[in-house]
Amino acid sequence: MRRLLWLPVAAVTVLFTPIAAQQPMTPDDVLALRQVSDAQVSPDGRWVAYVVSVADLEQNAANTDLWLVAIGGGEPIQLTRSPKSDAQPRWSPDGKWIGFVSSRDGRSQIWRIRPTGGEAELLTESKTGVQSFSWAPDGASIAYLAVRSPTPEEEKKEKAKDDAIVVDRNFRYNRLWIFDLATRKGTELVAADLQLSDPQWSPDGDRIAFSARPTPKADDGSQSDLWVVTVAGGERMKLLENPGPDASPRWSPDGTTIAYLSRDDRFGQTEIRTIPARGGPPTRIAPQFRWQPGPVTWSPDGRTLSFSSTVGTTSQLFSVPASGGFPRQLSRVDGVMSAPSFSADGRVAAFTLADVRNPSDVHVVGGLDRFTPVRLSDHNPGVRSMALGRGEVIRWKSRDGMEIEGIVVYPVGYQPGQRYPTMTFIHGGPSGVWTQSFPGSWGNYGHVYAGRGWVSFYPNVRGSSGYGEAFLKANVRDWGGGDYQDIQTGLDELVRRGIADPDRLGQAGWSYGGYMTAWTLTQTDRFKGVMVGAGLTNMYSMYSTNDLQTVLEDYFGAEPWDDEEAYRRASAMRFIKQAKTPTLILHGQQDQRVPIGQAQELYMGLRKNDVPVTLVFYPRAGHGLSEPRHQLDKMKREYAFFSKMVLGVEVQDPLALVP
Repeated sequence: MRRLLWLPVAAVTVLFTPIAAQQPMTPDDVLALRQVSDAQVSPDGRWVAYVVSVADLEQNAANTDLWLVAIGGGEPIQLTRSPKSDAQPRWSPDGKWIGFVSSRDGRSQIWRIRPTGGEAELLTESKTGVQSFSWAPDGASIAYLAVRSPTPEEEKKEKAKDDAIVVDRNFRYNRLWIFDLATRKGTELVAADLQLSDPQWSPDGDRIAFSARPTPKADDGSQSDLWVVTVAGGERMKLLENPGPDASPRWSPDGTTIAYLSRDDRFGQTEIRTIPARGGPPTRIAPQFRWQPGPVTWSPDGRTLSFSSTVGTTSQLFSVPASGGFPRQLSRVDGVMSAPSFSADGRVAAFTLADVRNPSDVHVVGGLDRFTPVRLSDHNPGVRSMALGRGEVIRWKSRDGMEIEGIVVYPVGYQPGQRYPTMTFIHGGPSGVWTQSFPGSWGNYGHVYAGRGWVSFYPNVRGSSGYGEAFLKANVRDWGGGDYQDIQTGLDELVRRGIADPDRLGQAGWSYGGYMTAWTLTQTDRFKGVMVGAGLTNMYSMYSTNDLQTVLEDYFGAEPWDDEEAYRRASAMRFIKQAKTPTLILHGQQDQRVPIGQAQELYMGLRKNDVPVTLVFYPRAGHGLSEPRHQLDKMKREYAFFSKMVLGVEVQDPLALVP
């Protein structure tokens, strides 16, 4: 499935009863959480290397380091302590080294470190920085991607500021390089005008498969194809021609077959396919599978493919015969797990797992037939002393009878029969999805609201992932229609159940969630306040100024000049004179996915129509907020706004959040 327009805001988990706690969670607590990711099991299945990231307010950046934990138990070990980013840990085939990408010396380069510790060693010296890498099967070389270096003429012009930009010309493509560890030299292997990604070595080390699209433009993301290049001679072969995307190539253990993710057109869910590594017709492996599969892992004997998939509000692990068949679900977790990595013999799998009580931590299983995760790390023990709300997955019928699912997080100390102020949060995408993961990020901090007596409502409206192809496409040519009714009928259900107070409602969303919130404020006045984050407000002007035109074409069925009414009808600005709700607008000032003109149009429309409105730009920020100080400002400013508008409680110092 194509991850569409706008980043899905972080997910939320809610299926466990909270323990007694003394203090509610604050935005500062959210920012102080250690984020655990990218669990990589060693080839011998004895260790897991992983990444821990935490906000550094002094540096105003995330501090990311590598950690190591033994599968047999024991305290995790911090391997790196750089104030810059250390990420992408990858074990050498013999397990004696961990390679990683670090920006500690400025540009991102490949480094390596012994799992037993010691000083990290610099390997590459790429002029433009390394994007990603993978070890050769014999461990003697490394394949990596780096953006093309500027030519001497380009460097001269840049230095002289003779740097006019011609749109859609002179792209800086990335290149595929091979780094030889014996000679410590890099050789450019693929220098074509293609935007490469995900290089994967063949088992014998003679070839590399990769995915490539025509240009670096985000709008060309659905045009990727599979290629294979020989390491010795650099001969390239495109494996197939397909109008839809082909990505995530993975070699079979015998090197004869490549499994990958594909679909036949631009829009929809991808499926698992295989193709002979020397070329030939592809085979669909599980075309009847309902959900969107992730990249596969081959079993050591080449008979089985394993993959993870979002299933409603959870993520699960599946396996399917490599010859084709119906996938078998291996896990049944009430939470969200990352795609696992496997030991060389396939017996040990490592991944991160989150639930409502615990942010992501490293887990392992010692066999897929009996999927019982064992937790190896505990990087946020302080969470257990915080007041957390309990939650529930609920379902209801929308206006047209379609069944919709969502998550309700109840306030701490919830009493049945008592109505509570309620916040509705709309995810991005529109193909995002609210899942059962810990709400600990700037985009979703539901426990902050729960600790202060609010209900938080997370509807997975039509168009969300995790519910199959038909549901994913159910909002085509219907933005602001059925999806809007899904939200309203969900709130009606909470009111009917005696949970939500109909006189104390707020709504917030980012990206597509911002679109839906802007649309909502022009369609109803049931909310006391709304927050529009990086939202689309005028679909006609949005089309030509954002970086994903084809996505809008897929949803609206045409370019705007060929069906102007479709774009105008779905634009909040068309109905701006109906708006009455006090509005907070938050937007990254360097956003190219949803350009700032969208925020400016909404702001001016509300202001000129005497609707209370505040517009806040975040300098340097793109479509999301990456700087910790911006993240903290967003959370505190947003909560203070809703406290005032919905509860009538003035926060004396919004940035201190002391209501």
